[in-house]
This record gives sequence, C-alpha cells and structure tokens, in this order.
Amino acid sequence: MPRVPGDRRRARGPGGRPAAAAHGVRGDVGPRGLARPRRGRLARWREREPVGRARHGAHAPRRGGGQALRRRSGPRPGPLDGRPLRPRPCACARGHHRRRAGGARPHRGPPGAARRREGALSAPTIWVLGDQLDPAGPAFRGHRPGEARVLMIESDHAIGRLPYNRERRVLVIGGMRRLADRLRRDGWAVELRRAPTLFAGVMAHAKQEQPDRLVVAHPTSRSGLALVQRLRDALPVPVEMREPVGFITRPGELDEILGKRAPRMDSFYRDMRRRLDILVDADGQPVGGAWSMDKENRKPPPRTRDLGVPAPWLPPADDPLDVALRREFAALPETGEGGERVMAADADEAEAALDRFIDARLAGFGPYEDAMMDDDWAMAHSLLSGPLNLGLLSPERVARRVADALGDGAPIASVEGFVRQVIGWREYVWGWYWKRTWRDANALDAEAPVPAALWGGTTRMRCVQVAMDGIHRRGYSHHIQRLMVLGTLMLLRGTQPWDATRWFRAAHVDGSAWVMAPNVIGMALYADGGSMMTKPYAASGAYINRMSNHCRSCPYNPKSATGADACPFTTLYWDFLDRHRERLGQNPRMSLSMRNLEKRQDMPAIRARAREVMAALDTGVD
Repeated sequence: MPRVPGDRRRARGPGGRPAAAAHGVRGDVGPRGLARPRRGRLARWREREPVGRARHGAHAPRRGGGQALRRRSGPRPGPLDGRPLRPRPCACARGHHRRRAGGARPHRGPPGAARRREGALSAPTIWVLGDQLDPAGPAFRGHRPGEARVLMIESDHAIGRLPYNRERRVLVIGGMRRLADRLRRDGWAVELRRAPTLFAGVMAHAKQEQPDRLVVAHPTSRSGLALVQRLRDALPVPVEMREPVGFITRPGELDEILGKRAPRMDSFYRDMRRRLDILVDADGQPVGGAWSMDKENRKPPPRTRDLGVPAPWLPPADDPLDVALRREFAALPETGEGGERVMAADADEAEAALDRFIDARLAGFGPYEDAMMDDDWAMAHSLLSGPLNLGLLSPERVARRVADALGDGAPIASVEGFVRQVIGWREYVWGWYWKRTWRDANALDAEAPVPAALWGGTTRMRCVQVAMDGIHRRGYSHHIQRLMVLGTLMLLRGTQPWDATRWFRAAHVDGSAWVMAPNVIGMALYADGGSMMTKPYAASGAYINRMSNHCRSCPYNPKSATGADACPFTTLYWDFLDRHRERLGQNPRMSLSMRNLEKRQDMPAIRARAREVMAALDTGVD
C-alpha cells in the first residue's frame, strides 16, 4: 500500500479500531440531555496557543466566507511528486526561517509552520464524514491514491450525544470502517482516528500530518456546516468545501426551483420529474397520464399473515464486524439494543439491496405502501433509506433504475410511488431543512414529554407495540408507522417538538438530522404552524383500523372515544381538535373535522378520558 510521508498508523484491535480505545463520553446521556465530550490535551492546547489574528495581531490575514486562508501566486510543486517544497514565510511576512535581530529564535508563524522541514512533502487531506461514505464522492474528485490522505474520525461526542439505537451505531461506524478498509485496498493512505470531537480530530490530524489543504463535502446538518466554518477560522491551511453527498439539489435550491409559487411538494415534484427527464414523455407530460398514483397506493392490508412478497436483502446475521461493534457499544445509553442490522453498510451491500428491491419487491410496493401488518415488519419497503442517507447510493441513479423497471413490467403505481419518495419527498424535505430553523418551532405550544412507552415503558396499544418492537430489535419502523402511529401519538398528546425530533433520531438507524427535523416538526407535529404542510396529520383509531390488522388483537376499541376500552388515538383525536379549536377552525382543510366536532355531545366525557390517557402515556403504563 502506498504510504504518505508522515502517515502514522496505530495498532488496531478487533473491528479495525485502535487497540487501546474504548468508546465513551463523560457526563450523562438521558432522553433530553446531551453528553458533554471530554476536553483533551488538544482542546487545552488550542486555548493556550490560538491561531490566526488572535496570535499574530494586525499582521494576520483576514479570514471569511469560503476564501482560502492564504493566497499564493504562481505554480507550486504538486504533492508527493518528488519535488521538495520551499519553506514559506509565515502569514505576517516576518519569515519563520529568518532569525530576528539579536539572534532570537525565528518567528514560527501559524502552529505547525515551523515544523515543516525543508524537503518535507505536503498533500491535501480528504475528510470523509460518517454520512458521506461514497468511495467516489465529490471530495475525492481530482485526487488519486498517493496524492492525498483520507481522514475519517470516530467522534466520542457524535457517537454518544443521543441514546441512539445500537444498530444505528453499528451501521454508521461499521460503514466508516468498511470504507476505510476499501480505500486502503484501493491504495489510499487512510487515517481512521479516534477523537473526543470532530473538531479535535481534525486539529490533531492537521498538527501531525501538516496537509496543504483540507477538502470536505458540504455537511448534511447545520451543526456540521458550523464546524466547517470553525475549522476555516482555526486551521492555517485552506478548507475547500464541495457539493453534498447523496442529494440531487443543493442547499437553498428549493426556492430557486419553485420561484414565487407556494412551497408545496406537488409543484416541486413535477419540476424534478421534468428536470431529470424521469417518467415524462417527449412533451414533458407524465408517463401513465397522472403525476401521482397516490390514490392507487392506499390499499388496506390483505387478510393474510403477511404481504407475500420475497424477503428483502439482509446482511449475514453473524457478520463479524457487526457482532464486534454491538459488544463495543453495549455500555452506552441507547433506545433499543438492536441485534438485527437490516440496512446496507457499504457500497457493495447497497447495490445488492437495490437489486433485490427492484427485481423481487418493487411490484408489491405501491398498492400496500400505506398499510401496516402485525407479522410483516418490512412489508414491501425498500430498506434503502439508510444507504441513501449515508451516501452509499445516488438518489438520481436509484430513481432512474426504478423508472427503467417500468419497461420490464413493473406496475406504474409502484414505480411512480417510489420515484415520488426519492426525487420528490426526500429532496423536498432536504430543501426544507435548509429553508428555515427548526429547533424552536412550536406553533401548538406543545410541552409534554415523549410518551414513556417509547422510551421502554409498557403499552397495550397493539399498533404502538408492533412499531416499538421493530425499533428495539432493528432500529427501524416504516414511514406509515412513523407518521400515523408514533408521530400521530405525539401530536395528539402534545409532545414537545424538539424532544420528539431527538427521540426519532435516536430510535431509527436512518435518523439523520436533516430528514428528522422537517418530517417530525413540520409534517408529523404541525409545529411550524403550517408552513410546510397545509393541515396537521391528525387521525383517530379509525384510520389505524382501516389501514392495518393491528386492531384485531388490540384490547382497545377504535370506534370508542369514552370508556375503559376507548382507543387512546380516538379519545385524543377529539380532545386535540377541541384543544386547538380556535386555530384549526380557521383552516379550510379542517372544516369537515371541525363540523363533526361541533356535533359531538360527549365532549366532557372525552376530556375526562383524555386526561387519564395522557397520564398513562406519561407514566408508561396504560
């Protein structure tokens, strides 16, 4: 394997991690608290010896925006091409290689500049984040093995800041280690570094390896973007940020696509179809005669035990790295101990999962897309959200492959329904994440905690039992369970939106920040006041009874709103409309529901029963 000068590799134990390392963070990680990362020597060094203007005073260059920290003129020797780099003067132009008057030690410039020995070689560092696992991603463009280093960081803070389901940690960290192994086989010099935080890891790498620049793809979260900006201010070398991994549109492009039109999914989806030339004819009209086949995708489940489609692609149950990672993370707080990885963790696995879905499961996806069943946890869903969110699959390529299946006999309702999810809803949510901030959104003044049953308490609600069983075992529930069971329960209870978002992120293996904030706060909880959706997705037990077989074995009656056997969803549905009567009464799309509310003569009994249900949800015993 080609080695980069200065590349230091530590001995690694089982699973590819440093032999002496053990994951963990100081501080408690609870349902509503963030872990406090340990402050190591690097952080203390940074405080003692700041870089940039704080150290060099008026002589230091100004930094800002996306500009390089130091402009150079004329060609420079290429990295690792065998030609020595001349020592450069420091930023204040006094020259670290010249002695001061009186024989004093030479001025050293930014940290690390004086340590660059004459004749030492410099190379860029490609920093790969944990959700940018495409081995040919934009950060690699223009680089070849032997000409750049690859840096990947396992951050204690990132791993422990939420009580993640163990399978999420297995998926993400396992994906990083698999990519590191693949890149090494391809000839790349890779450093897989343990660090208290991502910032500390990058700074330690820069201090040790002295790269001439840092190249990274645009992060998928606001916190990640803020980190890149912080590194631009702290590092003595340029930080080059390229386009995101795993998306068709760029942050901020939603408004450009829609122009002055209202930001609605339907308009955005049509424009994306035309823009990509997917499922449109020569005149730009939809193949099949309609832009959406949603009405054909709402069948209730069959009266069989399962859907009857072939099983999805799954990794080996005894995968050695998965087994080792489950042991490694066993001591960390978690939302479900896992034990079954159901999503692809590297590019080869992702291709196999995509092939399996298209070849064996796509035809059954559309009709039962919105259904739920007791004994069929996967239904006909693709299980591709994880590899898509980790950058292992290109959404445009996935959509084109699914669209091509139409020519092989796949039904248009299934093909269009899946394409709508990938280039429509997924890209729409990505655009909405960057369109506004989400943390403080709480239009309905919801302040209740996440229902205790979702943290491990007990419940007799069959629909919640089934969804939580999948989360505890696999870190997975499909989109209808998330929206119409778990999300609706939190909406009707009045769960605090940011707490709900953190729970969804912790519970699901595909719970990226960018996807959970708009989906939970904007769609499920209506906490943005209707800027993203036109009405709240509130539903009673009647919906769950119609679209699932859960109610057959549930002790609660979905038709009853009062009494001991009243379905909590039905009781809370009417109580929710009653509590928000003034706001919802002004929404034209809620007019039918509000008229039905006015007809009810049993609201005092419903309110009393609702108080009992809420208390049971908060204690975790109903």
